[in-house]
Amino acid sequence: MIPKHLKRYSLLLFVAVILISVVMSYAYAVEEGSAKKSDTLLMFVGEDIDVLSIASRREENAWQAPAVATVITREEIWEKGVRTLSQALEQTPGFYMAQKEWGSESFLRGIPNSVLYLYDTVPMGSDVTKSLQPLDHELSLVSVKRIEVIRGPGSVLWGPDAFAGIVNVVPMTGKDLEGVETGLLYGAPGNQAAAYANMGHDGGDWDLFLSVRDRTGEEDDATCNIVRFWGDDGGHAYPYEDRFGEEQLGRSRYFEASGRVAFKDWFSVSGLISDYRKPYAITGPSESSSQELTWPESKGGPFGYVKLEANKDLDSSSGLRFTGYYNWRNSEYEIIDRTFEQQESSLYGELIYDRSFFSGKGIFTGGTAYRKTDVNDAPLWRSYFPDYVAQQDSVLLPLYSLEDYNTRLWSLFGQYTHKIGDFDLLVGLRNDNHDQYKDALSYNAGVVWSPRSEWVLKLLYGTAYRTPYVKQLVSGVEPDLEEIETLNLQVSWKPAEKVNLTVGGFSSRIDNHLMEDPYAGLSEPNHQKIYGVELMGNVFPIKRLSFSANLTLLNNSGPEETYNYLKYKENPFDPPSYEQLSFPYDTGPKRLFNLTGTWRPMDNVTLFARLGYHSSAQLIYPRADSFATVPGAWLLDMAATYSNILTPGLDLQISVRNLTNNHYEIPGTYSTIEGGPISAEVVLRKRW
Repeated sequence: MIPKHLKRYSLLLFVAVILISVVMSYAYAVEEGSAKKSDTLLMFVGEDIDVLSIASRREENAWQAPAVATVITREEIWEKGVRTLSQALEQTPGFYMAQKEWGSESFLRGIPNSVLYLYDTVPMGSDVTKSLQPLDHELSLVSVKRIEVIRGPGSVLWGPDAFAGIVNVVPMTGKDLEGVETGLLYGAPGNQAAAYANMGHDGGDWDLFLSVRDRTGEEDDATCNIVRFWGDDGGHAYPYEDRFGEEQLGRSRYFEASGRVAFKDWFSVSGLISDYRKPYAITGPSESSSQELTWPESKGGPFGYVKLEANKDLDSSSGLRFTGYYNWRNSEYEIIDRTFEQQESSLYGELIYDRSFFSGKGIFTGGTAYRKTDVNDAPLWRSYFPDYVAQQDSVLLPLYSLEDYNTRLWSLFGQYTHKIGDFDLLVGLRNDNHDQYKDALSYNAGVVWSPRSEWVLKLLYGTAYRTPYVKQLVSGVEPDLEEIETLNLQVSWKPAEKVNLTVGGFSSRIDNHLMEDPYAGLSEPNHQKIYGVELMGNVFPIKRLSFSANLTLLNNSGPEETYNYLKYKENPFDPPSYEQLSFPYDTGPKRLFNLTGTWRPMDNVTLFARLGYHSSAQLIYPRADSFATVPGAWLLDMAATYSNILTPGLDLQISVRNLTNNHYEIPGTYSTIEGGPISAEVVLRKRW
């Protein structure tokens, strides 16, 4: 990581960079009358090339942006039959979307729960747990314009938790849809049903967009045999023999509404609200029981945000941008027969100053931000819950507490890019000043070299850190922050407009690394080194046929993870005792492969297929005597789209997932579970 003696001077260096930039803005702003702001601050705009906005906080060509980046367009989302963020990302290099009983858990480059997920640049995760992300049907893609993906740290411009990468879901606006678009979906198994409506209007100076979506279906058909546990008196669990019964899980439900109104590029107000409930079954370890124990759980609750943006041009080469939002998440967790409710909300304000120098060759983006976060009733488990469910001779309840806390974060950041011939140079620095944990400095630097239009080489370095866990924040001691340091090298070749090949390598080192178990707390601080290669390619052998492929290979080195578990107490008056357990660091599969093909035999017909592979993975969970390994699997997804059938604007799509492999195992929470079955969906879409 960065040497400590250099960190001492980083804040002074950062202030110096800002002062120098202000002085340069007056010394080198030339041709003010004729220069256009769009020529300097906006490096690229175009609908025919992938647009990226999160690498430099402005729209630019992803091909030359200072980031290892991928953009998934709305057209790709539709033609591939993708319905969720998880399904979109699993086809992206470096991503493994682990399917758990409760939903998807993301691994990026061998690091679990390490991505900052944004919707319209607003964080959509949880400060309480890193695993609560909107990756499945709780966040719809029907109103999404594109998905921007960066692999590598991004804390300089985006602050905490932009750890191993950033994903920004960009919603549509009134400029993208004039009129109404409606859709109906039916899927099996589980009698999946959904409907949505998008409405947009471009009024010239102003535009308006609204979207509403509803979905329901049976996602888990398991039957649970533990149906009671917590007891009526609140102080004791039900006796073991009274815990049993038979319970079938209900249907999942999802509702979402979003919208935006804007006046020119000066002012906009946008928002989203999503409410859902997803029931699922957990099969737990049963050391003292002769039978397998399965109990019901569910997660859900409303979450959303309201966002305000304003822009002001100061002159032809500089401008101010303000962003403010309020986001919230009221999470509800049901564990057998008890519901836990937690509330968290954040109020955020950010002011950014953009300035171009040397007729647009140099661009500075700097700003300050403030975030206030409040959390109520966050569950902090002090006992290992599965131990108590399986106990036959005790009615003790597991120990936990509901914690309230609030945090305040002030940030100062800046990034400067400069073009010298064929080279684009980048340097950035951020200082986060927090009232609950130690101040954090984030750095980035890089060079993008394009000797010819068809070649781009990127060498990028960055650091980032994660927000501490609840257990760390309520301990009363300033925690050491989990930090990552990543070096990326990527070479891309594009000999033709629709043909390209990219080869990249990365090396990441994590210090003060912690693993989280929902019931067993946190592991001891650790360190890991993860390194790997990523290969991507696209080719159009004939006019209407295209193929894409990507391959990720990774490995890691470092000590095993260590947990100190509070042992189960037979007598509630006995003093607490702990045991220390170790198990491997979980990278997920170390080999990932995707091959996709798109064929347009006719103007109104599109056929898509994706063959995906992930290598073997381990089932790693606390208290296990050994760790099972599940083999890798090949999966085939297909989609067929028929446009303008019967009448203009009416589209029909049929998609199928897991067509060739519906009997494979994946690691669950405490046991191996079956992977997703063969499923099919039919969508009818109409533009009015």
